[in-house]
Amino acid sequence: MKLSVLFTIILITLMPFSWAQTDAIEQVYSRPYVIFDGCDTAEDKEKCYEINLQELIGKQLNHKTYKDSIFYLAKRDTIAVPISILYDEFGTIVKDYSLITNPNTESKQSMKGLLDSIPKVKPVLDTYNKGVAISISSIFGYFLDRTKDSIIPLVGYEPKIIPFSIIDKAPVYKGCNRKLKNEELLKCMNGEVSKFIANNFNINLASELGLSKGVKRIYVSFNINKKGKVSDVRARGPHRDLEAEAIRVINKMPKLKRPGYFKNKPVIVPYSLPIVFRITE
Repeated sequence: MKLSVLFTIILITLMPFSWAQTDAIEQVYSRPYVIFDGCDTAEDKEKCYEINLQELIGKQLNHKTYKDSIFYLAKRDTIAVPISILYDEFGTIVKDYSLITNPNTESKQSMKGLLDSIPKVKPVLDTYNKGVAISISSIFGYFLDRTKDSIIPLVGYEPKIIPFSIIDKAPVYKGCNRKLKNEELLKCMNGEVSKFIANNFNINLASELGLSKGVKRIYVSFNINKKGKVSDVRARGPHRDLEAEAIRVINKMPKLKRPGYFKNKPVIVPYSLPIVFRITE
């Protein structure tokens, strides 16, 4: 039996983003946040934007098109909906670079249709009061009230796990330069993790198990915890021994130089990859 092994990593696309009010942003912009209509007089305009956006999305989630599948597939009574919206210099959503992720753990597709319900905003302004394009990311929580058949916004919701798609600062893998941009850090991590697996995975195991010809995949997922360590490793593959080997290797990964950060706090970041085998004889 001949065995060729390819180690491939799922590349998660990151979009440019920022989180509205920080001291650094205030120094660059005369208005460092977008404003919803009706929030002009609010004491905290950024918070007003968040609440309005969360409520708008909640109303759309309560439409039968989304609600039935959410109630059916949700494993818990609380769901998290990751949001990343790019506004152009006029305050209009750029749909090709904006994302609302389906909260169902069984379904990873985008719910771009929800973007149509979000109205135009007053844009971020530079020091010359000219509009500036900006992307804003967050995660909104909702309670599934099954007795009332309603999805209710949870104001102040703080998620335990933050996906790569909206994280502020990506985790930094050993050998990667922490000064790189998020998308470059992710590419570097993908490459380093791929090398690590190639150097540590027992490639003879598949041939010893007598698997049939063809492409075989082991799907691995794990979390990078708040200290930059790998945790909660899971694997699904064509044989238990291959799953165990994948888990063994991932658990040997070195501690990262920096965990992921969101809103200036270390957070848990999920990561996934397939290990691909091609058995030719």
